[in-house]
Amino acid sequence: MAVNVLSQAGALNPGSDLWIVPQLGKSQWTSKLDWYLNFQLCKSSRHTSANVPGFLNDVIKETELNKFYRPVAAAAPMMIASETLLPNKWVVVVPWNDNVGTWAESISRVWSGLQQPTLRVFLPPGQSTGNFQQAWVKHHSNQDFTVVLD
Repeated sequence: MAVNVLSQAGALNPGSDLWIVPQLGKSQWTSKLDWYLNFQLCKSSRHTSANVPGFLNDVIKETELNKFYRPVAAAAPMMIASETLLPNKWVVVVPWNDNVGTWAESISRVWSGLQQPTLRVFLPPGQSTGNFQQAWVKHHSNQDFTVVLD
C-alpha cells in the first residue's frame, strides 16, 4: 500500500470514489471541479441557512420538546453526489485551515464515515505529499490513496 501521486493530466481520471478538495479560493482544482459540478460549490458557498424564528424557539422551550433541527457549522465539510458529472461518487469540500494535521483529521472522519472508499485528495497550494502522508498516518495506517498537487 502506497500513496500515489497523480499528474495534473490524470487528476480528473477515474480511479477513486471519494475526492477531497479544500474550499473555493484555496485550490485551483476546486474551481475546476466546480465547473464540472455545475457550480454547486460556488452556489453553496453563498448559501446561508434560514434561522429558526424566535417564537418557534420559545414554543419548543415552553412545550419541552426536543429541538428537531441542528444548525450546520460554518466549517463543516460539504458533500456533493457527483457520479453523473465526474468519474467518482462524491466530492467533499473539507475547509482548509492552514494546518495539514487538522485537515487530515477532518478528511479521516469523512472517509471513515463513508466506510473508507477509495480516496483522492487534492492538496492545497504549498502542501507536499510527504507532509500530508505524515499527518494522515497519525489517524490511519491505511496509506492506499491518491494525491493531486496544486
